[in-house]
Amino acid sequence: MKKIIITLTALLFSQQIFAACHQHLAVGVPSNSDQQLCREGYSVGYNYQNKVADWVSYHITAASVNGFYKRSNYFKTDQEIPTAHRAISSDYSSTGYDRGHLAPSGTMDFNQSSMKESFLMTNMAPQLPGFNRGGWKGLEDKIRQWANDYNELYVVTGPIWDGSETYIGNGVFIPSKFYKVVLDPAYNEAIAFIIPHRKVSTSELADFITTVDAVEAATNLDFFSALPNHIEDDMENVIWNMW
Repeated sequence: MKKIIITLTALLFSQQIFAACHQHLAVGVPSNSDQQLCREGYSVGYNYQNKVADWVSYHITAASVNGFYKRSNYFKTDQEIPTAHRAISSDYSSTGYDRGHLAPSGTMDFNQSSMKESFLMTNMAPQLPGFNRGGWKGLEDKIRQWANDYNELYVVTGPIWDGSETYIGNGVFIPSKFYKVVLDPAYNEAIAFIIPHRKVSTSELADFITTVDAVEAATNLDFFSALPNHIEDDMENVIWNMW
């Protein structure tokens, strides 16, 4: 009987995790990556070859972005990834690159477990300090502000590769650019960014606004595919000024 109870408890926990993952993928799965990972605050499509996610998708609300648990700064190997394809924290040591969050810890800190999960290495990409601590952080802050303004958002973010990348550590590839696409589901409006991987200031962000279609062309991903085609098509070819 005890074994049955434990098994049922584990099954219930698994169902809760996948329900949370569905929340972050309700508007579509961007691609069938090598491995999909479900977290409380986000979902990941992980790339074995590059040891960096193809995409990280997360649903946020005004309530979730205003939660706060103290940042742990404890970067942790993701044990769900096969050993040969794992990125580990020491891959970044003495390289000059930050362990750059894709789902930002400042957005994932609505509870302690979610904040800790944001430090898994599958949520990291090599980022120059002037990028990670400058315009990238500024955009993360701006998206939290938008979540308060619009109440609910879906965000997808990740790397862009141009084929000439080098790597750090044991084969963790360094992206040439990064993207973010942000959907306001209340109005079916989306804003997109392609940001060069260099020192970037927050004041430059408006220069990097593009269409969702352009990000799809650069990444071979398909965003918001769960929406009706006519809504998706109309939304994805619009260029906005900064919201």
